[in-house]
Amino acid sequence: MVSLLIAIGACSRPSAVGTAPSAAPAPSLSPSLSVPQIEGSSAPVDSAPSPAPSASAPPVRSEIGPWEILFTKNRTVFFSLPRSAAAPGRLIANLHGVCNPPGYACGYWVEAASEKGLLVCPTGNARCGPEAFNAPTWTISYDKMGEDLELAIGTVIDRHPGTATREGAVLTGFSMGAYAAVRIAERNPGRWPFLILNEADVSLSAERLRKAGVRAVALIAGERGSQLPGERRTVKALQAKGFPAKLWVMKGAGHHYSSDIDQLMREALDFVLAAEQPPAGATP
Repeated sequence: MVSLLIAIGACSRPSAVGTAPSAAPAPSLSPSLSVPQIEGSSAPVDSAPSPAPSASAPPVRSEIGPWEILFTKNRTVFFSLPRSAAAPGRLIANLHGVCNPPGYACGYWVEAASEKGLLVCPTGNARCGPEAFNAPTWTISYDKMGEDLELAIGTVIDRHPGTATREGAVLTGFSMGAYAAVRIAERNPGRWPFLILNEADVSLSAERLRKAGVRAVALIAGERGSQLPGERRTVKALQAKGFPAKLWVMKGAGHHYSSDIDQLMREALDFVLAAEQPPAGATP
């Protein structure tokens, strides 16, 4: 019964900061997941021999994760390292939703993330009940979620210095995490120039996004979910204002990931990061 309830749960727009919009998506409807290890419980990062670099190929890491380490006394941060070891990757952060662990919200697109940089996904401050398998959730304000996110990022970078740069950072979120992501970007102008928002009919305006230093937004919605109509309207409104925005639809999905989410996130990352380059013919 619990799995069925989770699978059919729909997300509604929160009426107040920190309001829980939905139940968790159904892991059974998603692709197989690489289970993270607690770092240090097995072979250390980069302990396996790496392929010999060639003149034409940059060095790559033999291990990207995912792993989990503590960032507070009793909460972990899920993360994976950039595939390329030639230079620091960009920071990619994610906030999970209600009753929705970071191993789900981030774990199904680790490969796409590793192509671009360091993926950091903190665990929420609270737990849902046994009916939801005690999955992590959030009960704090969006501003406090932002503080926890920064603590998690600092913890991972301290453990793996030189793996990431904050220049051109990407902030992503699933459901409630996406609502929080927009608030965090607006409260910290210039810190998060690229947003990817999954399964969240969050109100966006070109004026507010530009004021926050956001350069591009990608929206993703389940074909059978309740968020798609609103996300479609939002993208059209942003495009009409000349703001870079695009929608991806997860085929057959409700309020959960489709089996091709890794590829969709790869395309969404490519889209938002294209906004780093000025349009052809534009004056620098």
